[in-house]
Amino acid sequence: MRYIVGLLVVLFLASCDNELDLVKDFKEVPVVYGLLDRTAETQYIRVERAFADREISPNDIAQNPDSLYYDDITVRLINKRTNGEFILERIDGADEGLPRDEGLFATSPNFLYKVNTVDFPMSEGDSIQLRISNVFEDRDVRATTNIFKPPFFVSPNTLNFERGRQFRLSWNPSDDPTVYSAAFTFDITENRNGEIKDTTLRWVVLNNSERTQLEVEGESFYSFLASSLEENSNITRTMGNGGFELITGNSDVADYIRVGQANLGITSSGEIPIFTNMSEGLGIFGSNVTDRRSGLPFRDSTIDSLINSPITRNLNFQ
Repeated sequence: MRYIVGLLVVLFLASCDNELDLVKDFKEVPVVYGLLDRTAETQYIRVERAFADREISPNDIAQNPDSLYYDDITVRLINKRTNGEFILERIDGADEGLPRDEGLFATSPNFLYKVNTVDFPMSEGDSIQLRISNVFEDRDVRATTNIFKPPFFVSPNTLNFERGRQFRLSWNPSDDPTVYSAAFTFDITENRNGEIKDTTLRWVVLNNSERTQLEVEGESFYSFLASSLEENSNITRTMGNGGFELITGNSDVADYIRVGQANLGITSSGEIPIFTNMSEGLGIFGSNVTDRRSGLPFRDSTIDSLINSPITRNLNFQ
């Protein structure tokens, strides 16, 4: 979300068109970010606004919560197949463990619009409409996305990272999704002079890709652990089970990512692209799905390499 709003500010500050007075011609712009995930317990939608002022600098506007948020809008989701409808509750994300990152924009409050998934059930094939009222007097802000069937893949029976070989995994798209991110998770127990601590590391191995297969060099597993864990003779470690997470986004998400990455290279024109699928303003309303596989054991050979490899032996795995 920070990317979308920040993009708008950059456009205000960096435009070189002397014929366009951005303040004079400006109208208030709603900025929306929402990705539905029917596998999640809760759905969150962010709705903000952007506007200009001749007397106040953009930095001052960004730090004023009254300038960022609407006070009296209604945000609702409508399932067009079932005609189910729900008005989302405005909450402070910080109260639910979702603080806003430090940056240009005010961090508190962090207003979001929330619905528990159990109160707004979604199924594969459903068409979901987002409708925001009271932004404009004569019309609602709208967008529609689909709930898709996740890709099919078979979990490996064990995790096997062999030096000099690749770990491979592939999946078959079942529907509309066209962009993928993937990560491994590793459960590790640390013993520091008798003090026991459990931790989980997350290793992102694919990010916003159209590929339908994963190929990871076995050596990179040990390098990841070496860069993530402290070498300390007072700490001994035990590797528990691992997990794999595949996040799939539908075509709305894919288009948003493609446009955001376009025309930003060293040979580009310098124009910043904008993608939106909202009827008014800017933003993205799409859907994704997260498939998590947990409790995956490691091959004995991988544990042996973890203990004895020159890359990780100083991490004191046992």
